[in-house]
Formats: sequence, structure tokens, C-alpha cells
Amino acid sequence: MKIVFFGSRHVHDIVDNLDDNFDLELVVTTDSNMVRHCKNEGLPFAQVLNVDDKLIKAIKDLEPDLGVVADFGLIIPQLLMDIFPHGIINVHPSLLPLYRGPTPAQTALLNGDSVTGISIIKIDEELDHGPVIYQEEYDIKPGDFTEKLLNNLFQRASEILPDLITEYVDGKLNLEPQNDDKATYTNILKKEDGFIDLDNPPEKRKLEKMINALSPWPGIWTRFKLTDKELIIKLHPMNFIHVEGKKPMSYKDFKNGYEKGEEFLKRLNLI
Repeated sequence: MKIVFFGSRHVHDIVDNLDDNFDLELVVTTDSNMVRHCKNEGLPFAQVLNVDDKLIKAIKDLEPDLGVVADFGLIIPQLLMDIFPHGIINVHPSLLPLYRGPTPAQTALLNGDSVTGISIIKIDEELDHGPVIYQEEYDIKPGDFTEKLLNNLFQRASEILPDLITEYVDGKLNLEPQNDDKATYTNILKKEDGFIDLDNPPEKRKLEKMINALSPWPGIWTRFKLTDKELIIKLHPMNFIHVEGKKPMSYKDFKNGYEKGEEFLKRLNLI
């Protein structure tokens, strides 16, 4: 079976399992890390900024059977869907129709959810709207942050996909329409979403959820006159802090290394 894959950051395991089990004709990506992975593994790839006519023609010439999408970040037009006899399936890191859109894992962590999951759907022209092929729940653990959560979800998806794809293509699975009445949507994150006003910081539990959810992008950050000048300071998961121009350090090292370190942490109720 000829497969074309569309994806970026967190989905190396999916790429590798597709390559092991099928004829992976092409990896289409927006991400330089995925490009490096493809080069290391000897996989055919196309790094793109958008889905244009040139890409669509190149994929059509491959005569693929199925498309697979995971963490791609670009809209797939109907013209591209129509190339694939079995359509395109999408691995989405939420229990659809909950958290459609670009930031499902971040939103789950921001909301303090205890459970999320993966949904594998057949895509259509609407955002994360197509019928569900498979869903599985995942318990969010206290130490989970966005990068870790997405890696775990997509790693689990990589284990499921080979058998699931075979059953799907053989027509052995029932596809269930989503209940649009229960749909919720997520937003693209902006840099200012991670800014903390030191004069009006969030309460500690909310700040901890923000740190876990918004790392690495846009990050939780603020400005503070830590030395003789104002610096950008970022807060990372697992009690790490990053001062502009320095390497990340623990809260303890930060407090001991800067005269105003303890003051800063206390203002955010982190100690």
C-alpha cells in the first residue's frame, strides 16, 4: 500500500512505523527537525510552506492509496483529498469533537483536564470534522506538559496505526460521525498569551497549568529588573527558569544565584 504522510514535530514514531509496514512514498513536512529525521532514515520528503499546485501534482504522480496526517499545521484542500482512493486519515490529539483545532493538548492542560486521548478520523473539508475511525483515552499525569503529552499521544498512535490502517482499507471498520453539537474549538497561540504581569500574576495553580501547557511555545515569560537592567525571564516545566542570556536553571539555583531571585519567585507564589 502506497502512503503519503503529512506531519511535523512530534510524530517521528508514526513515520517510522508507517515506513516499516507500508510503502511510504513521501513525507510532507513544514518542520526542519522532520527533514533531518527523514535524511537520517533515508526517507523521501518534501519540505513545504503551503500546499500548492506543484505539491499536489507531485503527489498525484505517485499514485498513492492513502494519506496520513499528524501534527501537520496546514489545511488539506479537497483537491488533494481526491487523489487518494481511500482518502486521508488524521491523528488528532484529543477526544473529538472536543478540542478541534490547532492546540488541543495545550487546551486540555490549561483546563486542568484529567483525561484526553487520540482520535483517528477520515478528514473532510471542515476542521477536524470527519467521521471517527478510532478513539482511545489517555490519563493526563501530574508531570505532563505539552511536549511530553504530545510525544506520548503520538507514540501510542504509532503503535495503533499499522493494524488500524489495514482494517480500515479492507472495509472492516465502522466510521462514526462526530456529534457537532458537542464540538469545542481551540485557538492558535500568540506570543502575548504567555506574558505574565508581575503586578497581577495568576494564582499558583493556574500559573502551574500555564507553564505546563504553553511550553515550549509561546512559553511563560515576563520582564523583571533582576540585575541592573530589565531582563526577559521564562518559566519552564519541572521547576526550571530561564534568564535571558543564560542557560535554564532550577528554582533553587536561580534563588541562590541572583540577589532578587527569591523576590521574583515569591511574587509569582512559586516558593
